[in-house]
Amino acid sequence: MTVLIVGGDYVTSFKHLISTQRHARIEHWSGRKKGWNKRSFPNETQLVVVICDYVNHSLANAVKEKASRSGIPLVYCHRSVNELKCKLRNIDQTDQDCCCKNFCGSKDQFQRFH
Repeated sequence: MTVLIVGGDYVTSFKHLISTQRHARIEHWSGRKKGWNKRSFPNETQLVVVICDYVNHSLANAVKEKASRSGIPLVYCHRSVNELKCKLRNIDQTDQDCCCKNFCGSKDQFQRFH
């Protein structure tokens, strides 16, 4: 399982939080170079975290489009690790609820957390 962090310069606290909660490999795209819009997601990407304070609009839109095409959950957050922790907790709860709803034949499981 891979978690992709897009944006941000100093993401060690985000990496530490995700690695302790999810036990996943973490890849970081800073988004500072021109070619980041054209990159494809790493294999086995299960979650994309966009740090909004450090991402331009074109990169945010490109990541949003790629995640929606691939069906990968997308989390938007600011520089706060506590905000990310809260949103990751909500994803886990929502995934459990959606799994149960999908088993019963209900709605779409992919949600966006802003």
